[in-house]
Amino acid sequence: MADTDSMSEMNAAAFEQEVRELHRFFERWYAGTVDGSAFSRMDVLDPSFVMIGPGGHVFPVDRVRGMVEAGYGNRTIDIEIRNVRIVPGTCVGIYEEWHTGSDGVTGRTSTAVMAPDAAMPNGLRWMHLHETWIPAERE
Repeated sequence: MADTDSMSEMNAAAFEQEVRELHRFFERWYAGTVDGSAFSRMDVLDPSFVMIGPGGHVFPVDRVRGMVEAGYGNRTIDIEIRNVRIVPGTCVGIYEEWHTGSDGVTGRTSTAVMAPDAAMPNGLRWMHLHETWIPAERE
């Protein structure tokens, strides 16, 4: 079994890669530049996944999947991920997510909980996500 430091490094690298890849998928999906079969990327969300949006609303996995699916080809958005860090020894991480679209720039701080799952693209499955708006003056 790996020591705690090397486990944290592996978790941190996989966590950051997963966050970046999923958000690249969102950019392409919302722009309509991938075909419908790419929606299988959403399989990284556990059946018990819950997202708490930056406005405080709670969305179960089926609602999240439905919102993403309905957004296919509806908008162009650039998503920049910044300041990714992981809680040592865990698959809990925090990152900033900055969206730039036709309505301007918005930022949020996200805390994600993931669990190891070798069947997923980066070996992690999303379990929980909590987002909080970042005030405009922090841009």
